[in-house]
Amino acid sequence: MALYAFCRVVDDAVDLGTTEGNETAEKHLAFWEEELDRAFSGTPKTPLGFALHRAGLRFGLDPKPLQELCLGVRMDLSPKPYDDFDSLKVYMHRVASAVGIACLPIFGADPIAAKPYAEALGLALQYTNILRDIREDVLYGRCYLPMDRMQAYGLTVEDLKDPKKKDLLKKGSPFDAFLSEEFARARSLYRKAEAALPVNRTKGLKPARIMGRIYEALLDQVERVGPRILVEPKVRVPKWKKLWLALSTFNPHDS
Repeated sequence: MALYAFCRVVDDAVDLGTTEGNETAEKHLAFWEEELDRAFSGTPKTPLGFALHRAGLRFGLDPKPLQELCLGVRMDLSPKPYDDFDSLKVYMHRVASAVGIACLPIFGADPIAAKPYAEALGLALQYTNILRDIREDVLYGRCYLPMDRMQAYGLTVEDLKDPKKKDLLKKGSPFDAFLSEEFARARSLYRKAEAALPVNRTKGLKPARIMGRIYEALLDQVERVGPRILVEPKVRVPKWKKLWLALSTFNPHDS
């Protein structure tokens, strides 16, 4: 809970940039970056910092992934287009994979053996979120899509703001073709994560595996909506399906 709360407050700090300006966002983010350092040096100033300090002692947490998270959300203070998927992966590693890596000791997983899985799964989860939230992100002045692939289909960020002008919402449109390519890329990320599961050492990774199954189901729904993701209400996985996926993930033979 302490680790999740820290992730939440640094993310919320950056979101202040859209309502109160970057100066305020920078101030809040800098405070929590300093509080992270204080928490792991034993001198926190806030209840959250103290909770994180206790969690660090109890589980032997490494502050480096959380420092990477701060670097990642800081990138959103002055968002820039991502030239290609490799440059986007740097951002996704910081805001998603690093969080999973930080959680491994809490889950009871081997932080060394399970790190490749956490890295790969974080990329898959984050890219699923990106594909679902294209419209919302663009309206906030952010775009997390690889620009080289957008350009290959003759697409611009401005097109996504008003997709009806170029009939992007139709099946067979350039945007539909672009999405098909990116959905395939997202699925390959889930396959890479599955392949990275440490053999016979998956018991501590059940929470992560549940997340993986739920987000892959989310990707299924996003793909069904297709190019209309730019105008349809936000896609979500129903609670009953989340519960079913969670229960069906458990295997009594996991070790």
